[in-house]
Amino acid sequence: MRKPTSEPPENHPMNRPKQHPACLVRWLSLLTLLAVTSLTYSAEKNATLAAAMNSIAAGQLQSHVDVLADDKMAGREAGTSGGQAAAEYLAEHLQQLGLEGAGTDGTFYQRFGAGYRNVLAQLPGGDPELSQEIVILCAHYDHIGRGNRKTSLGRVGQIHNGADDNASGTSAILEIAEAFGFLPEAPRRTVLFAFWDAEEKGLLGSKHFAANPTVPRDRIVAVINIDMIGRLRNNQLTIFGSRTAHGYRRLVSVNNAQTDLQIDFSWSLTGNADHYPFFQRDIPVLFAHTGLHDQYHRETDDSDLINSDGMAHVTRLLFGVTYDLAEDVEHPKFRAACRRETAPKSDTSTKEVGAVPQRFGVAWNPQEVHDEGIELTSVTPGSAADSAGIRPGDRVIELAGHIIHSGEDLAGAVLSAVNPVRVVLKPRQADESRKLMVQLEGKPIRLGVTWRLDEAEPGTVILKQVYPGSPAARAGLLPGDRVYQVGGRDFVDDDQFAQWATELPGPTELLVERQGRLKTIVVHFADEALEPAA
Repeated sequence: MRKPTSEPPENHPMNRPKQHPACLVRWLSLLTLLAVTSLTYSAEKNATLAAAMNSIAAGQLQSHVDVLADDKMAGREAGTSGGQAAAEYLAEHLQQLGLEGAGTDGTFYQRFGAGYRNVLAQLPGGDPELSQEIVILCAHYDHIGRGNRKTSLGRVGQIHNGADDNASGTSAILEIAEAFGFLPEAPRRTVLFAFWDAEEKGLLGSKHFAANPTVPRDRIVAVINIDMIGRLRNNQLTIFGSRTAHGYRRLVSVNNAQTDLQIDFSWSLTGNADHYPFFQRDIPVLFAHTGLHDQYHRETDDSDLINSDGMAHVTRLLFGVTYDLAEDVEHPKFRAACRRETAPKSDTSTKEVGAVPQRFGVAWNPQEVHDEGIELTSVTPGSAADSAGIRPGDRVIELAGHIIHSGEDLAGAVLSAVNPVRVVLKPRQADESRKLMVQLEGKPIRLGVTWRLDEAEPGTVILKQVYPGSPAARAGLLPGDRVYQVGGRDFVDDDQFAQWATELPGPTELLVERQGRLKTIVVHFADEALEPAA
């Protein structure tokens, strides 16, 4: 990367007649986007898809890396005997898997430059029409050989094996290609497995293919690039390009239900890796990466440092994403707006929620702590509290069925309470509590959140504020959470989300994505209108 195997099973798709496949995991149209419940996503995959995914093994990934990053390959520099040996290793395995050559004249090679070779193979799609469309899964297989003053950050003249950069991504594609062979039917679209040469010399292999494709360029609907996924740390993966097509973030997150990686969906998209020549041609791209490290472009990037278990998790995720892009009837279209976008400053906050208590018209000292209730420091003249006869110094014990232990409790209860509201308070100079019915101002904010929309993420609301003490806060929702479903159902827009969040009886399940991880959060409401106090 430039800075920022076994025999195929007998039922391999290449060894049997093409059949129209049954959809194993299907998105709905882009209006409802991926109407599949994330918690049952893995269970709904049939046994063959699960077997295919589970065939991706850490040991086999490590075995490929060991070969490609062996000193015998001499660092796999493009145009050298080591680079040629690596290309032959790839072509041999692709042929063993029963895949078709997708290079020049149906071979596995596309030659260019000074003895360089892209290695290309394809799994033809199973649908008569959609098979004409192509999903590319790619990685560069070359490295920098013994390095020079321009390419090496270590000792020039020593073999730079490039185990992570990029024997890791290369090995992942070999395993994914093999995993497709465990499916009884090929996906609808054709999958092209591409191994680029001379990436380290300036993305030469991917640039050459993008300019001189061996398949119709206008039939390429998606490109997934894998570069340096062998050093997963703290279970953190970076995905670039999620904004190049509508719904890509959700696509990745749904497929992460099995692997449970913590994903950084970076807005950065620069010309430092092989996705870029396709992005320049308005093709949606995704790029997976586990981050730079001290061995990057040094002679110490060896196979014994590879986190093969982490590689297996990332590879399984990318297998699922590739399969869905190849199988779904619709495919997300390129978003030209992504070219002009920059990551926004954080607009999520749990502060500045002073407007919430104005429904009640009271204030308190958050620093003071009492054994029971919250003591009011002021009451706004003409407010709901003032009209009910509540005065400074009174202590609110209960509101709308919520026992009040803190200012957060009071703010949250006021926020979501439905009129009329029963308030239990202890007057300043009285021993006994008093019960009142109060008519709060305005409408309740039942869930206790504000949100924003993002055109790149249809069918999703992104939480901006989660009010302290609200049902949302008590359930564990956080600013930045993506809500995909309410009560097990997708919503068309935020009007429908607001309606459901307001009207559905509690408890209500929300399907939430946080850093690429899906979870169901149950929100409990206490907003029933209570009988008047005696």
